[in-house]
Amino acid sequence: MFARIKSLVGRNDATMSKPNFSVPSGGTTPPPTEPTPLPHAEPSTAGFPLECLTPKLRSAADAIVRKTQGPAALAAQSVLSVASLVAGSRAKVQTLGSPANATAAFVTIALSGERKSAADKIAKTGIDRVIMRLRKEHEIAMARHKADLASIGRGDEKPTAPVCPSFLVTEPTIEGAFKAIASGCGFLGWFTDEAASFWGGHSMSKDQRLKTSGIVSKFWDGDYFFRPRVGQDGDGYVPPTATTINLMFQPTLIRDTYGDEFLIGQGLLARMLPCWPESAMGNRKYRRPTEEDEAAADRFHDEVESALTNTLADSTERFLALSEDALAICVEFHDNVEAELGRGGWAADISGFASKAPEHACRLAAIMTLFEERDADMVSADIMEAACQMVKYYLGQYKYLCIAATNETEISHAQTLLDWLRKNLQPGESFATDRILQFGPVHSRRAKALNRMLEILKQHGWVNELPTGTKIDGKKRRKAYRLSPKA
Repeated sequence: MFARIKSLVGRNDATMSKPNFSVPSGGTTPPPTEPTPLPHAEPSTAGFPLECLTPKLRSAADAIVRKTQGPAALAAQSVLSVASLVAGSRAKVQTLGSPANATAAFVTIALSGERKSAADKIAKTGIDRVIMRLRKEHEIAMARHKADLASIGRGDEKPTAPVCPSFLVTEPTIEGAFKAIASGCGFLGWFTDEAASFWGGHSMSKDQRLKTSGIVSKFWDGDYFFRPRVGQDGDGYVPPTATTINLMFQPTLIRDTYGDEFLIGQGLLARMLPCWPESAMGNRKYRRPTEEDEAAADRFHDEVESALTNTLADSTERFLALSEDALAICVEFHDNVEAELGRGGWAADISGFASKAPEHACRLAAIMTLFEERDADMVSADIMEAACQMVKYYLGQYKYLCIAATNETEISHAQTLLDWLRKNLQPGESFATDRILQFGPVHSRRAKALNRMLEILKQHGWVNELPTGTKIDGKKRRKAYRLSPKA
């Protein structure tokens, strides 16, 4: 079946030299122009700097990349968010301002089928083990509690029901977060590979988005607040709660997030480290995981389980200072970013995120330090340098997403059509619209939509329109086009 489709769609024959069309008598073939890239229709090709991860995280990320064959950034975001939750939730780190929580928030954007869920599942295995164990222990405790209730005498004080420790919210809502905080763990994780339910759900509806954005920002900032309710005991005090966030969603939501002036201006997105990696789809032939990759993943699972168990058992808050060399590196990074925040600077239009870049670096450095060495009390210069390099990557991604969010949907669809043409035709080969309407990408199979996409590709020099009556493979066409010889 695939062979038949391929023969119908395109030749893919690198040896084809003669044109497969002829223009009518008196007509001329338009001269080719140098094609120009469509404006920000595809993710940036800048790759995540995996070499900046500390050894334990790098080993896990490499193994996840090989096991899933997904983009490196997906694996990096997953292992960093897990490390943040299990190792950084009881710690604060020195910054250039006030001490900050040693936790971070991440946004990962990727197409369906890009293996983001697979990467996250592998990274979270150690967390899942702990959660399942806690729930089993809670079931036993509840059975014992029920037995105790049945045995107490009239007038005796009833024992307090046991509470199952809760720190993970996988369907992120404000109510779910507060319910988890009420269990008393003292930290929180918002992890979902379907974040569309958050951005498009009740919590971010027109009436709720201001409140939700403010609350999530307070979680990141490490602030307490009061949330009184009718019939509620006490004054509704919510303690500072170190929060790790990892929200994954598809590119279709970019305009609703990074194109939303409210979310940008309010500062919610400025607190999150984003990535939109280049797709790896189309280059993932099946490969059986090696014993080495399985062993590396197992080591990470064990490390995560051990770190989380320790974090749950010991509520002592830690503090990480920056070494003198690390501080100097952070100051230099701050000054370099600050220089780009003025009028006309590279970061002037992303000032909300860029102004938090040094703190993002300190948080990442603390997370990596604590995951490598649980009892560490200082961030080294090497790790701070690596964290600053990672934040440079995130700066580029944040700005790219803000720019990409300005694109019309038709630009993205035109890029998809161009990718299809370049895969199925040779440079200089002609084609008629019926070929695309029958075999092309989904969004190009309506005539009006296809005409708009082709017009965009013409404007950028990727296709040339041929004279009416041009013969393609011996058949006259009312509308005929040629993929640029320079494509």
